[in-house]
Amino acid sequence: MRQKILDLFKYREFPHLLSFVEQVERGRLEEKLIAIQEAIYRLDQVLESKWEISEIEFAPHWDKIANTLVDAGVASDLTHSYLSNIRAYLKHEMQMRDGISPSQLDIEEYYYYKSCDVQLIRRVISDQSPILQRQMNLDHWRYFDYITEVNDDVTDIIEDHDSINGNGVAFYLHDYGHEEAKRILDGFVKISRAQCNVLLKNNPNNQWLQFINRVTEQASYDTQTMIGQLKSVLLHQDIEIEENKTIKLVTQAKKLKHQIKSTARISN
Repeated sequence: MRQKILDLFKYREFPHLLSFVEQVERGRLEEKLIAIQEAIYRLDQVLESKWEISEIEFAPHWDKIANTLVDAGVASDLTHSYLSNIRAYLKHEMQMRDGISPSQLDIEEYYYYKSCDVQLIRRVISDQSPILQRQMNLDHWRYFDYITEVNDDVTDIIEDHDSINGNGVAFYLHDYGHEEAKRILDGFVKISRAQCNVLLKNNPNNQWLQFINRVTEQASYDTQTMIGQLKSVLLHQDIEIEENKTIKLVTQAKKLKHQIKSTARISN
């Protein structure tokens, strides 16, 4: 798990952000960030462990994440606020159990909350760096996060096929067909890239926006290339998207929900 976390940190440019933390604190903070991310992954593992699940089962994991935040310097009375986006992400994951698929949500909303862990780690780093607090706007990373989250879903589409995991790209392929899904996803990446560029045009001398724009451009190029290769990747792996485990479970939940509603109407 540690290597998975380090790979995530590298991809999301956290080492660069950490370079603006006092050197004497940098190594200790990185270890604390790894602990936060691991605690979040443990919460995710509960979601992926079974379909029928009660929210009370997440309680010890919320406590663990909150403790790791406090250890990283977050005031204990602020941890609930810091975790609000992760709670929204969890809500989306739980909604699948009620037959609501990721593709039924607004795509920007879906990928905003799916990047909740990345947002949290970046916020904790910024808290520990007066330079970042003065010079960097956390919200300017929004479009980079959208694109890299789509990239993650494309990258993980084979790995997620036989697991309980809300892969937005898989659901778009299933619900819209390959060509329409490709158009939607590619369009979302292009719009996100363009929005990031607008931020820079409005603040051309902002060095952080110059950096964010540069890494967003590379991420968008990589992601659009991968979206274009999706069909051949699935064919090569002999993957039928209809057989995706989570998609089948959500489809069953939708049918059950419809049956319950139909029975209720007949009864009335």
